[in-house]
Amino acid sequence: MKMWRFLFLWVQTRAIFAAALVPDAMDYLLAEFHKVCMYTVPKHLHALNAQARNSDYYRLIGYQEEVEKSQSTESYLVNVVAYVKLYAAMIQTEIKGVRHPHGLAEGWKWLVMFLNTLPAITATAFALHAFLKMAGFALHKKYGSQFMKILDVISRRFIPALKEQGMKVQAEAISNLQNYLKDKVYLEEPEGRYLAQHLLSKVFMCEDQHRMATSAPVSSRE
Repeated sequence: MKMWRFLFLWVQTRAIFAAALVPDAMDYLLAEFHKVCMYTVPKHLHALNAQARNSDYYRLIGYQEEVEKSQSTESYLVNVVAYVKLYAAMIQTEIKGVRHPHGLAEGWKWLVMFLNTLPAITATAFALHAFLKMAGFALHKKYGSQFMKILDVISRRFIPALKEQGMKVQAEAISNLQNYLKDKVYLEEPEGRYLAQHLLSKVFMCEDQHRMATSAPVSSRE
């Protein structure tokens, strides 16, 4: 089983199941997401100047302390991608008969806010690509032409803004988004998505059957 197939199964069978049963669980989960990765909000913290880019600033934007040194940028970006993919896996779960407390509509709001408020830099480009790679299929399926307009904004505004920064932006950050659009990756269902939702539906069906069985009145015997 590949990593991201396992990711769908774990997030959707654990996190969503808990959130559906315990109302406050989703608030706690979102708070944990926001604490470890600001882009799941989404938000970005600007440094006022070069002097402001000190250890406290990097800690605030999510860099972790490693053994006697700060986390490398490469390692930081790996974490950003992982956390955003987890968030994107969570928001797209749909279970028949169960209301998702933070579903695809919230993911749509996240994407719009992301493009309206965050700058086009290496970290945000990696975060955006990670989100689209995980949730793009579900968003395209639900929002259709509106989602295509979002992709057009990415093509006409976000990617050119990245290119304008020249060497400040990693080439991979640009090529990831360009290839996503060119190859129409949003038409490809992420591996494990169907299996996870199928398993979750079975879990809730079994729970409903169990509740019905245990709540059924017991006939008296003489």
